[in-house]
Amino acid sequence: FVAAHGKRKTFHVGSNSSCHQHIHSHYEVYQKKCAEMGLCEHHYAVPRSLVQEREQVKTSGQKRLT
Repeated sequence: FVAAHGKRKTFHVGSNSSCHQHIHSHYEVYQKKCAEMGLCEHHYAVPRSLVQEREQVKTSGQKRLT
C-alpha cells in the first residue's frame, strides 16, 4: 500500500475536526473498540443523527415539571 500510494495516504493527517469526520465514516469500528477497551465515546466522534436520536430518547423518558 505504501509503495502504491505513499506514506501520507497510510496515516490520517489533518486537523482535529477532520479526525472526527473520519471517525464518522468508521463509527461501528470506533464504537466496538471503545467498548472493548472500556472507554467512553467522544461526543464529537458520534454521528449527529445518532446523537439526536439518543437525546430524543433521553428527553422522552423524562417528565417535565411545569
